[in-house]
Amino acid sequence: MKYPSKIQEQLEEVEDLIKSWSVHISFDQVLQWIMQFDNDDFDLAIRILKNLNVIGFKELNKGLEIAYSKLERKAIEAGTRITHKNTIFAGIGEYSKSGNMISYNFRLTNSISEDNFKLDEKTLEYLEAGEIKNIVLIDDILSTGTSVLKEVKKLTEKTIPLKVENIFVLTAVGMSDGIEKVKEETKGKVHIFSAFEYDSSDTVISLDSSFYEGIPYQNRIKVKQQLEYYGKIIYPKGKLGFGSVGGLIVFYYNTPNTTIPLVWGNNNSWIPLFKRATRLTGISAHYKEFDKAINKKVKNQESKEQNSDELTIYVEGTTDEIFFECQIEKLNNKLNFKKIDIISLGGFMSKKLIDNLGRITTTKYLFIAESSPFEPKGLTARIKNNINELPHLYMKSFIGYVNIDELYLDEDFTKYLPKEEELIELDENEKLRVIDRHLRRRGLGMKKNLISSIIERHGNISEIEKLFASIKEKIKNT
Repeated sequence: MKYPSKIQEQLEEVEDLIKSWSVHISFDQVLQWIMQFDNDDFDLAIRILKNLNVIGFKELNKGLEIAYSKLERKAIEAGTRITHKNTIFAGIGEYSKSGNMISYNFRLTNSISEDNFKLDEKTLEYLEAGEIKNIVLIDDILSTGTSVLKEVKKLTEKTIPLKVENIFVLTAVGMSDGIEKVKEETKGKVHIFSAFEYDSSDTVISLDSSFYEGIPYQNRIKVKQQLEYYGKIIYPKGKLGFGSVGGLIVFYYNTPNTTIPLVWGNNNSWIPLFKRATRLTGISAHYKEFDKAINKKVKNQESKEQNSDELTIYVEGTTDEIFFECQIEKLNNKLNFKKIDIISLGGFMSKKLIDNLGRITTTKYLFIAESSPFEPKGLTARIKNNINELPHLYMKSFIGYVNIDELYLDEDFTKYLPKEEELIELDENEKLRVIDRHLRRRGLGMKKNLISSIIERHGNISEIEKLFASIKEKIKNT
Protein backbone atom coordinates (compact mmCIF):
# COMPACT_ATOMS: atom_id res chain seq x y z
CA MET A 1 0.00 0.00 0.00
CA LYS A 2 1.21 3.50 -0.79
CA TYR A 3 0.87 5.97 2.08
CA PRO A 4 0.49 9.78 1.78
CA SER A 5 3.64 11.36 0.41
CA LYS A 6 4.09 13.40 3.61
CA ILE A 7 4.73 10.19 5.52
CA GLN A 8 5.92 7.79 2.81
CA GLU A 9 9.45 9.19 2.70
CA GLN A 10 9.82 8.88 6.49
CA LEU A 11 8.52 5.34 6.83
CA GLU A 12 11.94 3.71 6.72
CA GLU A 13 13.19 6.04 9.46
CA VAL A 14 10.10 5.26 11.59
CA GLU A 15 10.61 1.52 11.12
CA ASP A 16 14.26 1.74 12.21
CA LEU A 17 13.23 3.85 15.20
CA ILE A 18 10.67 1.39 16.59
CA LYS A 19 13.12 -1.50 16.09
CA SER A 20 15.51 0.33 18.41
CA TRP A 21 12.95 0.44 21.22
CA SER A 22 13.28 -2.14 23.97
CA VAL A 23 9.49 -2.56 23.88
CA HIS A 24 7.89 -4.60 21.11
CA ILE A 25 5.30 -2.77 19.03
CA SER A 26 4.42 -3.58 15.45
CA PHE A 27 5.09 -1.23 12.54
CA ASP A 28 1.39 -1.46 11.59
CA GLN A 29 0.33 -0.28 15.05
CA VAL A 30 2.59 2.75 14.80
CA LEU A 31 1.30 3.62 11.34
CA GLN A 32 -2.29 3.30 12.54
CA TRP A 33 -1.49 5.76 15.33
CA ILE A 34 0.19 8.23 12.98
CA MET A 35 -2.68 8.14 10.47
CA GLN A 36 -5.09 9.51 13.13
CA PHE A 37 -3.35 12.87 12.91
CA ASP A 38 -4.43 15.46 10.36
CA ASN A 39 -2.23 15.36 7.26
CA ASP A 40 -0.53 18.61 8.24
CA ASP A 41 0.40 17.07 11.60
CA PHE A 42 2.13 13.89 10.41
CA ASP A 43 5.45 15.58 11.16
CA LEU A 44 4.24 16.26 14.70
CA ALA A 45 3.41 12.57 15.16
CA ILE A 46 6.86 11.51 13.97
CA ARG A 47 8.49 14.15 16.18
CA ILE A 48 6.70 12.58 19.17
CA LEU A 49 7.97 9.13 18.18
CA LYS A 50 11.54 10.42 17.91
CA ASN A 51 11.43 12.03 21.34
CA LEU A 52 9.73 9.26 23.32
CA ASN A 53 11.82 7.84 26.14
CA VAL A 54 10.87 4.14 25.98
CA ILE A 55 12.18 2.33 29.06
CA GLY A 56 12.46 -1.43 28.74
CA PHE A 57 12.95 -4.28 31.22
CA LYS A 58 16.76 -4.09 31.36
CA GLU A 59 16.91 -0.28 31.62
CA LEU A 60 14.30 -0.28 34.37
CA ASN A 61 16.10 -2.92 36.42
CA LYS A 62 19.41 -1.07 36.10
CA GLY A 63 17.62 2.03 37.38
CA LEU A 64 16.20 0.12 40.33
CA GLU A 65 19.66 -1.16 41.26
CA ILE A 66 21.02 2.40 41.21
CA ALA A 67 18.14 3.73 43.32
CA TYR A 68 18.49 0.91 45.85
CA SER A 69 22.20 1.59 46.21
CA LYS A 70 21.38 5.20 47.12
CA LEU A 71 18.66 4.02 49.50
CA GLU A 72 20.95 1.61 51.38
CA ARG A 73 23.59 4.30 51.78
CA LYS A 74 21.06 6.77 53.22
CA ALA A 75 19.61 4.16 55.59
CA ILE A 76 23.10 3.41 56.96
CA GLU A 77 23.74 7.14 57.35
CA ALA A 78 20.44 7.45 59.28
CA GLY A 79 21.50 4.60 61.60
CA THR A 80 18.74 2.27 60.41
CA ARG A 81 20.50 -0.15 58.07
CA ILE A 82 17.89 -2.08 56.06
CA THR A 83 17.24 -5.61 57.34
CA HIS A 84 14.43 -8.16 57.00
CA LYS A 85 13.24 -7.18 60.51
CA ASN A 86 13.18 -3.38 60.35
CA THR A 87 11.92 -2.49 56.86
CA ILE A 88 8.61 -2.77 55.00
CA PHE A 89 8.50 -2.34 51.22
CA ALA A 90 5.28 -1.60 49.29
CA GLY A 91 3.99 -0.07 46.09
CA ILE A 92 2.40 3.38 46.29
CA GLY A 93 -1.37 3.69 46.47
CA GLU A 94 -4.42 1.57 47.20
CA TYR A 95 -4.66 0.30 43.64
CA SER A 96 -1.32 0.68 41.95
CA LYS A 97 -0.28 -1.68 39.21
CA SER A 98 2.83 0.40 38.56
CA GLY A 99 3.92 0.28 42.18
CA ASN A 100 3.36 -3.45 42.41
CA MET A 101 5.00 -4.25 39.09
CA ILE A 102 8.00 -2.19 40.17
CA SER A 103 7.97 -3.83 43.63
CA TYR A 104 8.19 -7.26 42.00
CA ASN A 105 11.06 -6.24 39.71
CA PHE A 106 12.76 -4.39 42.55
CA ARG A 107 12.60 -7.41 44.87
CA LEU A 108 14.06 -9.79 42.29
CA THR A 109 16.71 -7.37 41.00
CA ASN A 110 18.04 -6.58 44.47
CA SER A 111 17.52 -10.06 46.00
CA ILE A 112 15.22 -8.82 48.75
CA SER A 113 13.20 -11.32 50.75
CA GLU A 114 9.50 -11.60 49.92
CA ASP A 115 8.87 -11.28 53.68
CA ASN A 116 9.79 -7.58 53.48
CA PHE A 117 6.80 -7.08 51.17
CA LYS A 118 4.28 -8.77 53.49
CA LEU A 119 2.49 -7.62 56.61
CA ASP A 120 2.17 -10.95 58.43
CA GLU A 121 2.03 -11.82 62.14
CA LYS A 122 5.78 -11.45 62.60
CA THR A 123 5.83 -8.04 60.93
CA LEU A 124 2.94 -6.89 63.11
CA GLU A 125 4.89 -7.98 66.19
CA TYR A 126 7.88 -5.94 64.99
CA LEU A 127 5.57 -2.94 64.39
CA GLU A 128 4.00 -3.13 67.85
CA ALA A 129 7.44 -3.43 69.42
CA GLY A 130 8.68 -0.34 67.59
CA GLU A 131 11.26 -2.35 65.63
CA ILE A 132 10.12 -1.33 62.13
CA LYS A 133 12.27 1.71 61.36
CA ASN A 134 11.95 2.09 57.58
CA ILE A 135 9.02 2.18 55.17
CA VAL A 136 10.05 2.10 51.50
CA LEU A 137 7.43 3.17 48.96
CA ILE A 138 8.17 2.03 45.42
CA ASP A 139 6.89 3.31 42.08
CA ASP A 140 8.09 3.63 38.54
CA ILE A 141 7.85 7.44 38.35
CA LEU A 142 7.43 10.49 40.55
CA SER A 143 5.99 13.25 38.36
CA THR A 144 3.98 15.98 40.09
CA GLY A 145 4.54 14.58 43.58
CA THR A 146 0.79 14.79 44.32
CA SER A 147 0.16 11.06 44.82
CA VAL A 148 3.33 10.65 46.90
CA LEU A 149 2.36 13.53 49.21
CA LYS A 150 -1.14 12.12 49.64
CA GLU A 151 0.28 8.70 50.52
CA VAL A 152 3.00 10.03 52.81
CA LYS A 153 0.50 12.09 54.82
CA LYS A 154 -1.63 8.99 55.52
CA LEU A 155 1.44 6.88 56.22
CA THR A 156 2.94 9.44 58.60
CA GLU A 157 -0.24 9.52 60.68
CA LYS A 158 -0.14 5.75 61.06
CA THR A 159 3.56 4.96 61.39
CA ILE A 160 5.20 7.69 63.47
CA PRO A 161 3.15 6.58 66.53
CA LEU A 162 4.67 3.13 65.89
CA LYS A 163 8.18 4.65 66.01
CA VAL A 164 8.89 4.29 62.29
CA GLU A 165 11.77 6.70 61.71
CA ASN A 166 12.18 6.93 57.94
CA ILE A 167 9.91 7.06 54.92
CA PHE A 168 11.81 6.46 51.69
CA VAL A 169 10.37 6.87 48.21
CA LEU A 170 12.20 4.90 45.55
CA THR A 171 11.43 5.39 41.85
CA ALA A 172 13.14 4.53 38.61
CA VAL A 173 12.28 7.96 37.17
CA GLY A 174 11.72 11.31 38.91
CA MET A 175 10.77 14.76 37.65
CA SER A 176 12.79 17.44 39.44
CA ASP A 177 9.81 19.74 40.13
CA GLY A 178 7.85 16.91 41.75
CA ILE A 179 10.84 15.77 43.80
CA GLU A 180 11.40 19.31 45.05
CA LYS A 181 7.71 19.69 45.93
CA VAL A 182 7.74 16.53 48.08
CA LYS A 183 10.97 17.53 49.83
CA GLU A 184 9.66 21.01 50.63
CA GLU A 185 6.20 19.98 51.81
CA THR A 186 7.52 17.16 54.02
CA LYS A 187 10.29 19.44 55.33
CA GLY A 188 12.97 16.96 54.29
CA LYS A 189 11.44 14.06 56.23
CA VAL A 190 10.84 11.98 53.09
CA HIS A 191 13.96 10.80 51.27
CA ILE A 192 13.55 10.31 47.52
CA PHE A 193 15.76 8.15 45.35
CA SER A 194 15.23 8.30 41.59
CA ALA A 195 17.71 6.54 39.35
CA PHE A 196 16.99 8.86 36.43
CA GLU A 197 15.99 12.45 37.19
CA TYR A 198 14.48 14.64 34.45
CA ASP A 199 13.28 18.24 34.29
CA SER A 200 11.11 20.39 32.00
CA SER A 201 13.78 20.32 29.29
CA ASP A 202 12.89 16.63 28.85
CA THR A 203 9.18 17.38 28.29
CA VAL A 204 7.10 19.37 25.79
CA ILE A 205 6.38 22.11 28.35
CA SER A 206 9.55 24.14 27.88
CA LEU A 207 9.97 25.74 24.46
CA ASP A 208 13.71 25.26 24.99
CA SER A 209 13.17 21.49 25.21
CA SER A 210 15.01 19.24 22.76
CA PHE A 211 11.53 18.21 21.56
CA TYR A 212 11.42 21.45 19.53
CA GLU A 213 14.93 21.11 18.12
CA GLY A 214 15.13 22.37 14.53
CA ILE A 215 11.93 24.45 14.77
CA PRO A 216 12.37 28.27 14.64
CA TYR A 217 11.62 29.67 18.08
CA GLN A 218 8.66 31.74 16.89
CA ASN A 219 6.98 28.59 15.53
CA ARG A 220 7.39 26.49 18.68
CA ILE A 221 4.32 27.98 20.37
CA LYS A 222 2.17 26.81 17.43
CA VAL A 223 3.55 23.26 17.74
CA LYS A 224 2.80 23.24 21.47
CA GLN A 225 -0.70 24.56 20.82
CA GLN A 226 -1.29 21.73 18.37
CA LEU A 227 -0.27 19.20 21.04
CA GLU A 228 -2.78 20.85 23.36
CA TYR A 229 -5.47 20.77 20.68
CA TYR A 230 -5.25 16.98 20.39
CA GLY A 231 -4.75 16.56 24.14
CA LYS A 232 -7.93 18.46 24.97
CA ILE A 233 -9.98 16.00 22.93
CA ILE A 234 -8.23 12.92 24.31
CA TYR A 235 -7.77 13.88 27.97
CA PRO A 236 -9.84 16.87 29.13
CA LYS A 237 -8.33 16.69 32.65
CA GLY A 238 -5.01 17.93 31.29
CA LYS A 239 -4.19 18.74 27.69
CA LEU A 240 -0.55 17.78 28.23
CA GLY A 241 -1.21 14.96 30.70
CA PHE A 242 -2.00 14.89 34.40
CA GLY A 243 -0.65 17.99 36.11
CA SER A 244 0.24 19.37 32.64
CA VAL A 245 3.66 17.74 32.98
CA GLY A 246 3.97 17.09 29.23
CA GLY A 247 6.10 14.01 29.75
CA LEU A 248 7.49 11.74 27.04
CA ILE A 249 8.14 8.59 29.09
CA VAL A 250 6.83 5.08 28.38
CA PHE A 251 7.58 1.95 30.41
CA TYR A 252 7.52 -1.50 28.86
CA TYR A 253 4.43 -2.48 30.90
CA ASN A 254 2.60 0.85 31.32
CA THR A 255 2.50 4.55 30.43
CA PRO A 256 2.32 7.28 33.12
CA ASN A 257 -0.68 9.60 32.88
CA THR A 258 1.75 12.53 33.03
CA THR A 259 3.01 11.57 29.57
CA ILE A 260 1.22 13.51 26.81
CA PRO A 261 -2.23 11.94 26.20
CA LEU A 262 -1.55 11.55 22.48
CA VAL A 263 0.58 8.54 23.42
CA TRP A 264 -1.78 6.67 25.79
CA GLY A 265 -5.27 8.27 25.69
CA ASN A 266 -8.31 6.44 24.31
CA ASN A 267 -11.17 8.94 24.73
CA ASN A 268 -13.30 9.91 21.74
CA SER A 269 -12.15 6.90 19.72
CA TRP A 270 -8.47 7.86 19.82
CA ILE A 271 -6.29 4.77 19.32
CA PRO A 272 -3.36 4.85 21.79
CA LEU A 273 0.20 4.09 20.80
CA PHE A 274 0.90 2.59 24.23
CA LYS A 275 -1.98 1.74 26.56
CA ARG A 276 -2.31 2.49 30.24
CA ALA A 277 -2.83 -0.57 32.44
CA THR A 278 -5.36 -1.40 35.16
CA ARG A 279 -4.41 -1.41 38.83
CA LEU A 280 -3.64 -3.73 41.72
CA THR A 281 -3.18 -3.36 45.50
CA GLY A 282 -0.49 -1.14 47.07
CA ILE A 283 0.57 0.25 50.49
CA SER A 284 -2.96 1.36 51.46
CA ALA A 285 -3.96 -2.27 51.87
CA HIS A 286 -1.80 -2.33 55.01
CA TYR A 287 -3.41 0.67 56.73
CA LYS A 288 -5.92 -1.42 58.72
CA GLU A 289 -3.03 -3.42 60.15
CA PHE A 290 -1.19 -0.23 61.11
CA ASP A 291 -4.35 0.96 62.92
CA LYS A 292 -4.59 -2.36 64.79
CA ALA A 293 -1.00 -1.97 65.97
CA ILE A 294 -1.66 1.61 67.14
CA ASN A 295 -4.82 0.58 69.04
CA LYS A 296 -2.92 -2.22 70.73
CA LYS A 297 -0.21 0.25 71.81
CA VAL A 298 -2.89 2.60 73.18
CA LYS A 299 -4.38 -0.21 75.31
CA ASN A 300 -0.94 -1.15 76.62
CA GLN A 301 -0.18 2.50 77.40
CA GLU A 302 -3.40 2.96 79.39
CA SER A 303 -2.10 0.54 82.02
CA LYS A 304 1.26 2.29 82.40
CA GLU A 305 2.34 5.47 84.15
CA GLN A 306 4.14 8.17 82.22
CA ASN A 307 7.94 8.03 82.50
CA SER A 308 8.77 11.53 83.75
CA ASP A 309 12.54 10.97 83.50
CA GLU A 310 12.43 10.97 79.69
CA LEU A 311 11.26 13.59 77.18
CA THR A 312 10.06 13.28 73.59
CA ILE A 313 10.11 16.41 71.44
CA TYR A 314 8.10 16.29 68.23
CA VAL A 315 9.22 18.81 65.58
CA GLU A 316 7.94 19.56 62.09
CA GLY A 317 10.83 18.78 59.74
CA THR A 318 14.22 17.14 59.37
CA THR A 319 16.12 20.42 59.67
CA ASP A 320 14.53 21.11 63.08
CA GLU A 321 15.27 17.53 64.12
CA ILE A 322 18.96 17.89 63.23
CA PHE A 323 19.09 21.35 64.88
CA PHE A 324 17.97 19.88 68.22
CA GLU A 325 20.01 16.69 67.91
CA CYS A 326 23.26 18.59 67.45
CA GLN A 327 22.36 20.67 70.54
CA ILE A 328 21.02 17.75 72.59
CA GLU A 329 23.76 17.84 75.23
CA LYS A 330 23.34 21.58 75.85
CA LEU A 331 19.57 21.19 75.85
CA ASN A 332 19.67 18.41 78.43
CA ASN A 333 22.02 20.40 80.64
CA LYS A 334 19.18 22.88 80.75
CA LEU A 335 16.37 20.33 81.19
CA ASN A 336 18.07 17.48 83.08
CA PHE A 337 16.28 14.40 81.68
CA LYS A 338 17.76 10.89 81.53
CA LYS A 339 16.95 10.75 77.84
CA ILE A 340 15.60 13.15 75.19
CA ASP A 341 14.25 11.89 71.86
CA ILE A 342 13.74 14.27 68.92
CA ILE A 343 11.23 13.05 66.31
CA SER A 344 10.40 14.79 63.02
CA LEU A 345 6.78 14.61 61.83
CA GLY A 346 7.67 15.48 58.24
CA GLY A 347 5.53 18.61 58.08
CA PHE A 348 2.32 16.64 58.71
CA MET A 349 0.96 17.90 62.03
CA SER A 350 -2.53 16.58 61.30
CA LYS A 351 -5.14 16.29 64.03
CA LYS A 352 -5.20 12.49 63.77
CA LEU A 353 -1.41 12.17 64.07
CA ILE A 354 -1.22 14.59 67.00
CA ASP A 355 -4.02 12.77 68.83
CA ASN A 356 -2.41 9.35 68.26
CA LEU A 357 0.95 10.55 69.56
CA GLY A 358 -0.67 12.11 72.61
CA ARG A 359 -2.37 8.78 73.38
CA ILE A 360 0.62 6.48 73.03
CA THR A 361 3.66 8.51 74.10
CA THR A 362 5.06 6.94 77.27
CA THR A 363 7.28 9.89 78.28
CA LYS A 364 6.76 13.57 78.96
CA TYR A 365 6.37 15.19 75.56
CA LEU A 366 6.27 18.52 73.76
CA PHE A 367 5.26 19.56 70.23
CA ILE A 368 7.38 22.31 68.68
CA ALA A 369 6.14 23.93 65.48
CA GLU A 370 7.69 26.67 63.38
CA SER A 371 6.00 30.04 63.56
CA SER A 372 7.70 32.26 61.03
CA PRO A 373 6.81 34.65 58.20
CA PHE A 374 7.90 31.88 55.79
CA GLU A 375 4.94 29.61 56.59
CA PRO A 376 1.60 29.91 54.73
CA LYS A 377 -0.99 31.48 57.08
CA GLY A 378 -3.50 28.69 56.46
CA LEU A 379 -0.96 26.00 57.37
CA THR A 380 0.18 27.83 60.52
CA ALA A 381 -3.43 28.29 61.68
CA ARG A 382 -4.23 24.62 61.06
CA ILE A 383 -1.20 23.45 63.05
CA LYS A 384 -2.11 25.78 65.93
CA ASN A 385 -5.61 24.37 65.98
CA ASN A 386 -4.37 20.75 65.94
CA ILE A 387 -1.91 21.08 68.84
CA ASN A 388 -3.84 23.68 70.83
CA GLU A 389 -4.85 21.38 73.73
CA LEU A 390 -1.51 19.53 74.03
CA PRO A 391 1.88 20.70 75.41
CA HIS A 392 3.43 22.83 72.65
CA LEU A 393 5.38 25.94 71.77
CA TYR A 394 6.60 27.69 68.63
CA MET A 395 10.09 28.33 67.36
CA LYS A 396 11.63 30.33 64.55
CA SER A 397 12.83 28.69 61.38
CA PHE A 398 16.34 27.20 61.73
CA ILE A 399 17.89 30.25 60.08
CA GLY A 400 16.52 32.46 62.88
CA TYR A 401 19.06 30.86 65.24
CA VAL A 402 22.07 31.64 63.04
CA ASN A 403 24.28 34.73 62.99
CA ILE A 404 23.86 35.60 59.29
CA ASP A 405 26.65 38.21 59.12
CA GLU A 406 29.18 35.71 60.50
CA LEU A 407 27.90 32.98 58.18
CA TYR A 408 28.59 35.11 55.09
CA LEU A 409 32.18 35.66 56.24
CA ASP A 410 32.85 31.90 56.43
CA GLU A 411 34.10 30.56 53.08
CA ASP A 412 33.07 27.02 54.02
CA PHE A 413 29.40 28.01 53.72
CA THR A 414 29.21 30.77 51.09
CA LYS A 415 28.65 28.22 48.30
CA TYR A 416 25.38 27.21 49.98
CA LEU A 417 24.11 30.80 50.29
CA PRO A 418 22.44 33.22 47.86
CA LYS A 419 24.68 36.07 46.70
CA GLU A 420 24.57 39.10 49.00
CA GLU A 421 23.60 41.43 46.14
CA GLU A 422 20.38 39.41 45.74
CA LEU A 423 19.38 40.42 49.29
CA ILE A 424 20.16 44.16 49.26
CA GLU A 425 16.62 45.46 48.59
CA LEU A 426 14.84 42.91 50.82
CA ASP A 427 13.51 43.57 54.32
CA GLU A 428 14.81 41.43 57.19
CA ASN A 429 12.05 38.81 57.07
CA GLU A 430 12.23 38.44 53.30
CA LYS A 431 16.03 38.20 53.46
CA LEU A 432 15.82 35.35 55.98
CA ARG A 433 13.15 33.62 53.87
CA VAL A 434 15.39 33.70 50.77
CA ILE A 435 18.43 32.41 52.70
CA ASP A 436 16.37 29.68 54.37
CA ARG A 437 14.83 28.54 51.07
CA HIS A 438 18.21 28.61 49.30
CA LEU A 439 19.87 26.49 51.98
CA ARG A 440 17.07 23.91 51.95
CA ARG A 441 17.15 23.65 48.16
CA ARG A 442 20.88 23.05 48.28
CA GLY A 443 20.21 19.90 50.29
CA LEU A 444 20.65 21.33 53.78
CA GLY A 445 17.85 19.14 55.14
CA MET A 446 19.81 15.98 54.32
CA LYS A 447 23.27 17.15 55.48
CA LYS A 448 23.51 16.67 59.21
CA ASN A 449 27.20 17.64 59.40
CA LEU A 450 26.55 20.90 57.58
CA ILE A 451 23.75 21.99 59.92
CA SER A 452 25.80 20.98 62.95
CA SER A 453 28.78 23.01 61.70
CA ILE A 454 26.65 26.08 61.02
CA ILE A 455 25.13 26.00 64.51
CA GLU A 456 28.41 25.19 66.27
CA ARG A 457 30.35 27.94 64.48
CA HIS A 458 27.72 30.59 63.85
CA GLY A 459 24.78 29.85 66.13
CA ASN A 460 23.10 32.88 67.66
CA ILE A 461 23.74 31.87 71.28
CA SER A 462 21.29 34.32 72.85
CA GLU A 463 18.42 33.19 70.58
CA ILE A 464 19.17 29.50 71.18
CA GLU A 465 19.27 30.13 74.96
CA LYS A 466 15.88 31.88 74.78
CA LEU A 467 14.43 28.85 72.95
CA PHE A 468 15.84 26.40 75.51
CA ALA A 469 14.52 28.56 78.37
CA SER A 470 11.05 28.53 76.76
CA ILE A 471 11.17 24.73 76.48
CA LYS A 472 12.18 24.42 80.16
CA GLU A 473 9.36 26.70 81.25
CA LYS A 474 6.79 24.84 79.15
CA ILE A 475 7.92 21.42 80.46
CA LYS A 476 7.80 22.67 84.05
CA ASN A 477 4.19 23.76 83.62
CA THR A 478 2.87 20.53 82.00
